[in-house]
Amino acid sequence: MTPTIRQLAVGAVIGLLAVSCAGTDTSQGPSVPSTSSAPSTPSVTSAVPSAPSTTAVPGAPLDTTPDPVQPSPSARSEILFDQTVIHEITMEISEKDLELLDPPTDDRVPVRLTVDGELADGAGVRLKGVAQFQGLDEKPGFSIETDEFVDGLEVFDVDRFTLGNATWDHSFVAEQLVYELYRAAGIPAARTALARVTLNGETYGLYVMRETYDERWLEQYFADPDGNLYEAPGGGLDTVLELRTNKRHDDTSDLAAVADVVATASDEEYRDAIEQLVDVDELLTYWAIEALTAHWDGYAYDLSVVGQVPAAVSPPWNPWPNNFYAYHDPDTDQFVFIPQGADLTFGLGAGTTYDVAPTTPVLIPPKVDATIATRLWDDPGFRDEFAERVRWVLDEVWDVQALTDRVDLLAGLVRSDGLTGGREFLTLAGFEDALAARKDFLTRRPEAVRAELANWQSGDVPDEGS
Repeated sequence: MTPTIRQLAVGAVIGLLAVSCAGTDTSQGPSVPSTSSAPSTPSVTSAVPSAPSTTAVPGAPLDTTPDPVQPSPSARSEILFDQTVIHEITMEISEKDLELLDPPTDDRVPVRLTVDGELADGAGVRLKGVAQFQGLDEKPGFSIETDEFVDGLEVFDVDRFTLGNATWDHSFVAEQLVYELYRAAGIPAARTALARVTLNGETYGLYVMRETYDERWLEQYFADPDGNLYEAPGGGLDTVLELRTNKRHDDTSDLAAVADVVATASDEEYRDAIEQLVDVDELLTYWAIEALTAHWDGYAYDLSVVGQVPAAVSPPWNPWPNNFYAYHDPDTDQFVFIPQGADLTFGLGAGTTYDVAPTTPVLIPPKVDATIATRLWDDPGFRDEFAERVRWVLDEVWDVQALTDRVDLLAGLVRSDGLTGGREFLTLAGFEDALAARKDFLTRRPEAVRAELANWQSGDVPDEGS
């Protein structure tokens, strides 16, 4: 097994592939550059137990035993997010409560929920809104909270998850691959799997099930889960976020400290000052993966930079940091970034067409409202570190064979389902077209980015909006 595949294997699911790895020592991770731009060891676990599966996966088993001193997702939660099977989810909601779901609100209604045979009677459900919204007369997305009405109620050690309806990603794989890349690089990210959803006896169709970031999730990924977890509100500065945990205390002085440094530190002081509050090393890796996957609807990667991306293939301008969480880790007293909403990736641009090419550059200024990143980018030395981190991700994490094998496994499940649910808006032909585009992007992206890196000169990068 090559080091790159082993690095992918430490994620919760890619380890199931075990591609060409028999008889190889897995005790060493990928080699890390000896320069200051090398990623530091993350405070989260880098190895988790493999999920039991009812579907045979080729290759020898991997030793993915977690470090006992590190937190890790539980074995039962790994079963829930086993990507080698289609999970069965049924919901029973009274007619009275159905009327309260649509139009959508933030309030959940009671649901008798069964997940792979495990019952959670007293869970809560609401429709997912915003860009992916579809009503109950279509194929809506769902947000589940198992302990909404019964304290402590869980399924497979998980108390919150969402069911995405694949409105944007008709391949069903983009979001799943992005989070696997983050986990493989040592950054905690939501686990995903495919699920068939039935509501009141009617099969709605195939969904992407994704775990939700909350207190229970923090317990499984961080040694100290009691810090503040924030979510980007979908508009505004990266230092103006919504508190998601510890709401009773409502102490956001940690985030205010970051905002103060961004606003007041001199150029000479900024790097040292912000590193006291934000894990900049983690941010380098986070941002590199965002750029490589063309996650333009995320935190920093900006396809609207003038002169960098042809206007004909650029999605609508999106200047605000979006689709990310930030956690103030009490262990390090630093903020770390957590990815979210990555279904517009691997070439998926405006709408559902393949209009972000694999050759689209990665070494471009960040979004103007990603103020933490913007001030770092002003330093040519940081820009060089970022270029090296992109190279590191390509060398040690982005394994084309492992990724395409994962795509093929997921695609086989979609084909076996047939997209025959009564609410499906997508045909198998449409799925195959989207899938081919995603595979083309992830296959061609490394060569294109390496060519860009070979020509990299940090001083040649234009300022945002120039």
